Formats: sequence, structure tokens, C-alpha cells
Amino acid sequence: MPREYSLPSQPSQQDYPYFRRVWNNVVTALLAVSFLPLILIGGGMYLYAERALNNKTIESLRLEVLNHKKAIDSFLAERTSDLKLVSTNLDRASLTRQETLEAVYKSLQRELPCFIDLGIIDDQGRHLAYTGPYELITKNYKEAAWFKQVMARDVYVSDIFLGFRKVPHFVIAVRQSSPEGDWIIRATVDSAYFDAIVSEISPEMNADAFLVDRKGIFQTRPRRGGQLMGQSEVKGLEPFQGIRIEELGGWLRVMVWLDKAPWLCVVQVEQKKVFAELHRIRNAGIFVFILGGILIVLTVLLTTNHLISRLERKRRSIRFLDHQLRRTSRLAASAHLSAGVFSEVQEALANIEVAGDWIGELAGRDPAGPETAAEIRKSVEQIKAEALASRRAIDKFLSWLRPAGPVIMEVDVHHLLDELIELLERELRFSNIEVVRDYQADLPQVRSDPGQLSQVFQNLILNAISALKKGGALTLKTIALPDRVRVIVSDSGPGIPEENLVKIFDPFFTTSPDGIGLGLTISLNILEKLGGAISAESRPGQGASFIIEIPLRLQAAGNKA
Repeated sequence: MPREYSLPSQPSQQDYPYFRRVWNNVVTALLAVSFLPLILIGGGMYLYAERALNNKTIESLRLEVLNHKKAIDSFLAERTSDLKLVSTNLDRASLTRQETLEAVYKSLQRELPCFIDLGIIDDQGRHLAYTGPYELITKNYKEAAWFKQVMARDVYVSDIFLGFRKVPHFVIAVRQSSPEGDWIIRATVDSAYFDAIVSEISPEMNADAFLVDRKGIFQTRPRRGGQLMGQSEVKGLEPFQGIRIEELGGWLRVMVWLDKAPWLCVVQVEQKKVFAELHRIRNAGIFVFILGGILIVLTVLLTTNHLISRLERKRRSIRFLDHQLRRTSRLAASAHLSAGVFSEVQEALANIEVAGDWIGELAGRDPAGPETAAEIRKSVEQIKAEALASRRAIDKFLSWLRPAGPVIMEVDVHHLLDELIELLERELRFSNIEVVRDYQADLPQVRSDPGQLSQVFQNLILNAISALKKGGALTLKTIALPDRVRVIVSDSGPGIPEENLVKIFDPFFTTSPDGIGLGLTISLNILEKLGGAISAESRPGQGASFIIEIPLRLQAAGNKA
């Protein structure tokens, strides 16, 4: 439903909402123009930096895991080579002598203290010789899984198992052949020593490295949770080529299979630590964005508020000038009415003077006669009637001159037009102008400002009177439309030239030597404020018509329903 309000008659200090929508649009546009490039460029740079650092970090992690895998494979290969070298250079008979086996064991320990014991086993799984801390010389390994594997493969690195000693360990075994039959040199690797090698990862990564077999059983002791020979969380342990990277619960897991043993090398590192540099860049970017955003918002708000304040001062000045111009126009238009109104006052006063003279003459006669008394009463009634007519004429004129404040009310357009015609009756009669009222019956009332509508109609009717210098017809026509009332003010004068038709509403445009060219401009301004419209039609020699559209309910300009 259209918004109803009263138009202020003088500049107000509450003008700011008039520019609220403009201010909102300007601020929105400036913020969009400022932030969009910032977001696009900053976001693009961040995404590029994120991708580059992420790729660099992942690649660094891949290289670290590959190097770690090579180190573990190299350790296993070297220990296997040590056993092969011993078994190749020394025959079975030599190694089965206890003093020789102990000398070999001590030599290996001096090179790298990673073996716990050393044993020589025949093809039936019996110990031929043994040196180490356990009593295993009498043990038979024919049914042990590692024994069967080494007999089938020549070289074998076992999984972690308990064995006869009931302590987690793994062995490296090498099979050799001799005239006496096949035999095996077997060494047990120190688990603590091997764990230290596996867990030795770059300190900058702060990672956890461990080995698991194909069943997910820990082959080394992890630093963060889990036990040696315990079940790990690593799933999907089918052999695969290359490196696999997984993200799980804030951890980055990098996995690769060893070449020298059926174990999976796993390196786990916290993502927040791996991508700490990226997070620092992100936080710095967010800080710069927030700081830049605050500066942009403050700059935009302060600048636009300053401009809006200046616009408001200009608007108040313009409204004040508009008020003054409308008042001046009203007074100028009212000057046309003054001659007729005061002529009526003069005639009424002349009649009062004649009636007074007549009463004076009658007073000198015999007042007792009935005819004299009747004449006196008649003269007195005439004096009263003329005085009343004079008072009404003067009151009407003064009422028209008096500036009325804005009042929004139900307005009868026909009554408003009739009042104007009655006020201008004398000038219309002297100008030999016929008024034709083509009113639509049951025309609905409009809710608007009657004072401002009166000024619009007055300007148009006075323009028509000015155009009809030698007499003619002034037609007032009303039409009811669904949401508005149309009023057409037409005259039968010479019309408006086509080249002037587009300029008649421009300020100070006039073809009359005694006009100032503001009547139609003010009328257009008033109707726009009231939510209406005005247009003109004319053909040279056939008169001119002004069409006024008045909404049934007051609508401010820019807020039409």
C-alpha cells in the first residue's frame, strides 16, 4: 500500500533519510569495488601460495620417506651381505668350530653392534654351533616359519616373532650348500638398535616412523601409541608401487614398501606441524585483509558521510529556495486575482454608500409612514447583504494569499476546481471565457495535499486564461482510473509550438513577456512529490491540454506502489 506522509513546508534537520538509499547504494558500490579486487587478488595469491607450499611440503615429505626407506633397505642389505660374506669365505666345517664362530661374531660386532647372536643350523633345523646369550644349541627349527622360508629362498629376513626365547625379535638367515648338505648361517638383530634406525627421521618433521607387516602388526615400536607386535591402525596393506599418502584425523600418513623385507614403512606427521609455514602465511594474509578492510570501510564511511552532509546542506538550501519560489509564484498568481476581488469590494462599498445616502434622505422625511418604514428596512437589508458579500470576498482572497501548511486529507477534486473557478469568475467573465465542466460522476476522492493541488490547478487555469486573450473555452475534465484520478485542463487558444512543447516544464522558460517561467516547473515538482505526474499535448491552432495524474493515495516520489 502506498506510504502516506506530509510534505514539509520548510527545511528540516531530518533530511538524511532522503539520501539513505543513495548513501547505501554508494557505500555498497564503493565497498564492492574495493573488496572484490582485494578478495580476488588476495585469494588468488593465497591459493597459489597454498598450492605451491603444499606441493613443496608433500614433495619434501616424499623425499624424506624415500630416503628413510633406502636407509632401512641399505641396513638390511648390508647385514645380509655380511652374513653372505662370512658364509662364502668360511666353509661349514670352520664355522661349526666354536672358537671360529665366536671370532666371526666379535668381528661383526666391532663393525656394527647390531647382532645379538650368531648360529649355524643344518638342513634338519639343528644347531651345529651357536654363540650368544641364550641357550639355543639344543633347539630344532625344522618347523619354524623362518626356517622353511630360508630353505626355499636362500636369503630371508623374518617378521618379528617370539620364538624359543619368548622375546620379540627377527632374524636374517642365509642358506649355503656344502658336500655335507645345505646349511644356514642365522643372526638375530638387536630390536632396540633396529628401532633406533627406523625411528630416526628428520627432526624438523617431528614425525613418527615405524614398520608394519602385511597384517598391520608393528615390526618396530612406534613413539605415539601402540606396542611392538601389536595391531596398528594402518589398513589396506596390499602391496602397491611407489608412495601412498593418506590424511586421517589431523595426521598425514606416508607409506612405502621396503625392498629387502615384506614390511611397510610408515611415517606419520601432524598436518598442523607440516603445514605450519602455510598457516603462518594464511594468518598473515587474514590479518592484512582485516586491517585493509577496516581502513577501506573507515575511508568509505568518512568520505561518503562528508559528501552526504554537503548534499544535505545543499538540499536544505534548495528546499528553502523552492519554498520561497513557490510562495513568490503564489503571490504573483494572486496578483491576477486582486483586481477582480477588490473591484467587487469597491462595488459593494459603492452600493453601501448609495444605500446610506438613501437612508439619510429617508431620515429627513416622516418616518411614520408605512412605505418609508418598508424602504428603510429594505435598505438596511441591502446594506447587510452587501457588507456580508464584501467580507466574504475579502476573506476568500486573504485565505488564498495565506500560506497553508502541508495537510494530507481526503480531497474532492471537483470542489477544489469549482472554488478556483468561483474565485476567478470575474476575470473569466471580463475575458469572455466560457468554462466547460466535463466532470465524471461519482469521482472518488484522493488523499493528498489540497493546498499544493490548488496551486497546480491555479497555475494551469491562469495559463489558460493568459492564452485565451480574445475569449474562448476553458474545459475542465475529470476521469476516474483504477488507482488514480486524471484531470485534464484544456483551452481553445492558439496552442503551443511543437519546438516549445518539450521545454515548457524547464525552469524560467516562458513565452509571455510578463511571466517568469516557474509556474509549470513548480507544478511538475509538486506533482512528483505527491506521487503524480503532468504532461502536455498541443496542436498549433487547436489549443493545448495539460493532463494531471493524481494517485488515490499519496505516494512519495520513488516509492510508488
